[in-house]
Amino acid sequence: MRIALAISAVVVALWASGGALAQQPRSTSPAARHARAAELRRLGEAYIAAGDRSSALAYFREAITVDPDDAAAYVALGDVYLARGSTRDALEVYSAGLRRRPDDVPLWRAKADALVALSAFGEAARALRECIARAPDDPECTLASAQVARRRGAWSEALAAYRALLDASARHAGDIPPASITEARHFVPALSVLVGRTDPVRGVQCAPARSSVRRALARCTGG
Repeated sequence: MRIALAISAVVVALWASGGALAQQPRSTSPAARHARAAELRRLGEAYIAAGDRSSALAYFREAITVDPDDAAAYVALGDVYLARGSTRDALEVYSAGLRRRPDDVPLWRAKADALVALSAFGEAARALRECIARAPDDPECTLASAQVARRRGAWSEALAAYRALLDASARHAGDIPPASITEARHFVPALSVLVGRTDPVRGVQCAPARSSVRRALARCTGG
């Protein structure tokens, strides 16, 4: 039933747009290109809802062709590749988008997610640091940075990110998702114990001799 409704929505959207891919933008002004790209993205999203990723790809690609600065189109296209398991293709799309829109926070977050999927945690951490530098108050970048730092075993970096998240929640009550605050409050005490004057386990892999606290923080499976 849901699929049938989604397909119906696609048909209605196509009828309203007059055949999206065949119709060319009437104006080359930036505003017209942006509006046209947004329309194509909406059609692509309708196909996603209908379960047709292949058709969605065509619309997202066309949106980028119409407006190469449309950051949301790069995110949408990369997300389709990511959902299909084509992680390197997704990473290429996100990187291409960032070359056009280097200050777009969702693109930095998406690139970091793709790098995590490839287990490239160091590169993901660098991407998230860029994200935080460009949007210091973005809680998703900060939370993701803490999570990636934990997976790398960089305890002091994770602690700093979680503390920054709690500081932001104190300054901007209601703007930080409750689940993010709960996670930060959960990990800060344990990380504070692990991190003394130096980070004792930075860059070191999990080992059976490690304590249960350290294994839990790093999500280790051994020992």
